[in-house]
Amino acid sequence: HSKNLMEIKGLNSVLANIRKYGKEAEKDIEGVTELVARNIEKNAKNYAPANFGKLGQSIQAVKDTPLNWKIEAGGVIAPYAPFVEFGTGGLVNVPNELKDQAIKFKGKGIKQINLRARPYLYPALLQGRTEYLEKLKKVLEKYGKSK
Repeated sequence: HSKNLMEIKGLNSVLANIRKYGKEAEKDIEGVTELVARNIEKNAKNYAPANFGKLGQSIQAVKDTPLNWKIEAGGVIAPYAPFVEFGTGGLVNVPNELKDQAIKFKGKGIKQINLRARPYLYPALLQGRTEYLEKLKKVLEKYGKSK
């Protein structure tokens, strides 16, 4: 599952300010974006419960464009990924901003299995948001000082 959740307060103004410095600055933004996407992937792999087999291996940062990355989990090798993240049965726990994502995995099952939520992607994403803004502010400071 994946979703663009990099809606970070203050992000657009920081990006706009960095972009004023031209092509080199744009490359710096791309570098920070890739670094943070790969860190989210690494952290999600670390948070994924080890007893769920191939779940950790299924987590990947995938580049759409230089400024748009998505973190995917599950796929063919771990189709149960969303059920680990959100839980099942009476133990479902979905953060508000992920409700649209989670509904896609709502089961129509015959039997109810209660599996507690064991989030791995969302905590990594929250960390990544903070890291992204901090790193971009450092890039902006670098250009501000070099004037």
